[in-house]
Amino acid sequence: MEEKLASTQVENHLSDPVLADIRTEWDWVGPALHELKEQIPSLTWRPEDVYAECLYGDALLHVALEGFVITNVITDQYTKDRTLHFWICWARELGGNCVIKYLPFFRNVAQQLECKFFEVWTPVEELEPYLKEEGWSLDTRIFTRRVDE
Repeated sequence: MEEKLASTQVENHLSDPVLADIRTEWDWVGPALHELKEQIPSLTWRPEDVYAECLYGDALLHVALEGFVITNVITDQYTKDRTLHFWICWARELGGNCVIKYLPFFRNVAQQLECKFFEVWTPVEELEPYLKEEGWSLDTRIFTRRVDE
C-alpha cells in the first residue's frame, strides 16, 4: 500500500501529516496505543498487532504535531469499492478536530489509493453529532452479545 503514495501534501499546508515508519515513531506511538486500550477496553487489537500491520504495509501511520492516525483500506466484497478507514486516531489533546482539519490531506491519500469513501468506527457516542455536522453519515450500528450469557 505504501509504495502507491506519492506526495499527499496539500499545497501551502506545511503542517500536514506525514507518512511515517512505525519503527521510528514507536517510542511515542506505542504508549499512546496502550493509553487507548486502557480508555476503551472493547478494542480487540494489541499495540503489537498495530505495529505489525503498519510494518507489513497493511496499515499506514500518519503523524502530525497533534498526534497520529492509522489508516487501512477496506474493500467491499460485492461492489469492490475501496474505503479509506480511519482505524486508530489519537491526539495529544482532545477536541482538536484533527481528522476534519486534515481532511484535504486524507482526501489526497484516498484518491491515490483509489478509495471511494472515508470511514471511521468509534465506540465514543459523543462523536456522532460532531461527525454528522461535518458531513459524515451514520450507516450502521453494531451490537454484540456474548454467546454464553
